[in-house]
Amino acid sequence: MKKVYIFGRGVGYSYLKKCLKNDIEIKAFIDNYAQEQVDADGIPIINEQAIGGDYDYVIVSIMSFAPIRQELIEGGVPAEKIICFFDEKDADNPVYEEVIDSSKWKAELNWKYTQEVVKPTLYNLPYETNTESLLEKKEIPYVMTEEETIEEVLGSKKNLVRYGDGEFEMMLGRLRLRYQNVDEKLADRLREIIKTDDSKILIAIADNYGNLSKYTDAAANGIRQYLAPSVRAAHMEILDVSKKYGNAYVSRPYFIYKDKNPEVISKKFNLIKKLWQDQDVIIVEGSHTRFGVGNDLLKNARSVKRILVPDKDAFNKYDEILTTARKYAANHLTIGIVGPTAAVLAYDLAREGHWALDIGQLDTEYEWFLRGAKERCDVPYKTVSEYVDKKDYEEMPADLWEKYSGEIIAKIEA
Repeated sequence: MKKVYIFGRGVGYSYLKKCLKNDIEIKAFIDNYAQEQVDADGIPIINEQAIGGDYDYVIVSIMSFAPIRQELIEGGVPAEKIICFFDEKDADNPVYEEVIDSSKWKAELNWKYTQEVVKPTLYNLPYETNTESLLEKKEIPYVMTEEETIEEVLGSKKNLVRYGDGEFEMMLGRLRLRYQNVDEKLADRLREIIKTDDSKILIAIADNYGNLSKYTDAAANGIRQYLAPSVRAAHMEILDVSKKYGNAYVSRPYFIYKDKNPEVISKKFNLIKKLWQDQDVIIVEGSHTRFGVGNDLLKNARSVKRILVPDKDAFNKYDEILTTARKYAANHLTIGIVGPTAAVLAYDLAREGHWALDIGQLDTEYEWFLRGAKERCDVPYKTVSEYVDKKDYEEMPADLWEKYSGEIIAKIEA
């Protein structure tokens, strides 16, 4: 009898469960965030550090399996003992037939492809092929280009407030972000802010509602899956089609786009850098975000100071964050990298006459661009929220640590 660990207990496991052979022993489920110690069937639940003893495989049932595979290898699990259920290459490996029924496995992956790619593509097709007509009829929102967004911010020194899927899901009372739990007060603030007509504030949304041809297939499929009919309808109830919105993807100029020509991407980043050209900058960021550390993203700023806030659930400390930020906001550009909390901060500082930008995961995008990354990957000593939920951080080189620590002017603890 083969002995296996199962990594993950969510939707992915519901696919895997149908395909497991009967003559296997599940030693334990691996769930690093579980509160309980056993599942409903009495199977132990452990974290990945507890993997050990006599076992044949660790089967990963997480759909975004690449970072999990890497974590396990770094944790000492031999690569040949790791099966990723949603990796088509693993599904073609006859060795794994001893624990997973290959015909059922491939059938489940085909069904998943139909549900998550074919059906969303067919539903979204009218929006993608009739974008201009739908814009004229005001049936979808107008979203500026990235370049127009930056020019709008620079030209009038507007505060940038970005709404991505995480902010929309927060307004709808649903959890989507790993680093910020659903908070009704935060949801109320986001619902308030997106309706603003303040001329000093530019509300930016993701350019997801029409043509998606500029995005990679993976990015476009992800957008289509997310914007299911009920979700699109919920967004349209919130949005005002008479407005022109900025482009929230101004913070994502690299990874989601098909055109990764270095000259094109460099031009995008250079335009973004103009936002803080010769500015005295205050960075409000998570304690391990480290925006611009180890690269030249902030090289053209006159000065850089940092306010560190909790990596997770930062809005729990929002009153303290706002009080601290406003102490230094006068005659400075405040840049927020704190998930949806940054949107609220940029709005509140605008109402007090200060310039602030909600800039999102721009540093991660820049690091990926500098590496020529074709897949999402880790970045040493920094939070990479779209790749892996780190528990431990690499030590920063001494020279970088000296400069970075010298920039910290305040720390707000969880």
